[in-house]
Amino acid sequence: MSEPVRVLVTGGSGFIAGHLIVRLLADGYLVRATVRNGNRDKQLRKTLAAAGADPDRLEIVVADLSSDDGWAAAVRGCRFVQHVASPFPPRQPANEDEIIVPAREGTLRVLRAAAAEGVRRVVITSSFAAIGYSPKPSGTPYDETDWTNPDDAVSPYVKSKTLAERAAWDFAQRPGSPELAVVNPVGVFGPPLGENLSTSVQIIDALLRGQPPLLPRASFAVVDVRDVADLLIRAMTAPEAAGQRYLAAAGQPVTLPEIAAVLRDRLGAGAARVPSRDVPDWAVRFGARFVPPLRELAGLLGTPKSVNNAKAVTQLGWHPRSAADTVTATAEGLLALSSAAVADR
Repeated sequence: MSEPVRVLVTGGSGFIAGHLIVRLLADGYLVRATVRNGNRDKQLRKTLAAAGADPDRLEIVVADLSSDDGWAAAVRGCRFVQHVASPFPPRQPANEDEIIVPAREGTLRVLRAAAAEGVRRVVITSSFAAIGYSPKPSGTPYDETDWTNPDDAVSPYVKSKTLAERAAWDFAQRPGSPELAVVNPVGVFGPPLGENLSTSVQIIDALLRGQPPLLPRASFAVVDVRDVADLLIRAMTAPEAAGQRYLAAAGQPVTLPEIAAVLRDRLGAGAARVPSRDVPDWAVRFGARFVPPLRELAGLLGTPKSVNNAKAVTQLGWHPRSAADTVTATAEGLLALSSAAVADR
């Protein structure tokens, strides 16, 4: 019998990483996960065990992207590295370097450690942010050949993802570097594993609570977190994925009013508070001058950004869930969490 393969997953307490760990363990891998703070060990194990993960095949170690400490030991003995950790602030920082520096330098720390320890392949979870935030001719879909120009008027988060991925591809050209593959998800939704909700899942949570009362016609493409985990593993194991990047999207963008309509149609009483009225674009843009959270939504108004996921589908046999199924599963997971919280009182 062959020895089980060990995979390092960075940022183990995150939304994507949690689902990835569950899937890797189910597939028979040994998993070593990094966290910034050792105090998260017990809660992470509890959360993953509740999702069906086998804790006996999971090791949790402390390593922070802002320091070299711990990374050599974290990578040692791993055939593959899944670098998922990256800053994703709820609000954009005043100083863009607060997010750009840890994203870029943290990625390079992981790659240096992987190269030193002889890792076969590193898979980086980047973002559509690194692909689709510079203009293209109207109606032309974004795909893996596109890059966001960090010199454009983009947010610190978008710039951080772009510069971090660029730095990774530059590093991959060095002799002795591990193979590199990159997955670029759009907005990641899906069932939450615990009460610490990701920024995207918070959108569905807000809708279930009746917020915002008037819906901006903001649009974004959607992908299920379970399908992201699946694509990350395909990018890790498929020989043809070395040196490639893959856009992870379920299909074309949907608007907030469309998402709200799906929830009302599918959830019945569970969607009783979901708003049903939208708000004109001009009103959102006007309000964004004075209300910082509206600025992100204002940037998602207008013509939706068309996307093309054909590369992941044709090269790796990836078949994502629909956007409607994904947002429904997200809401059902949130309602289950709420019911469980009430039962525990």
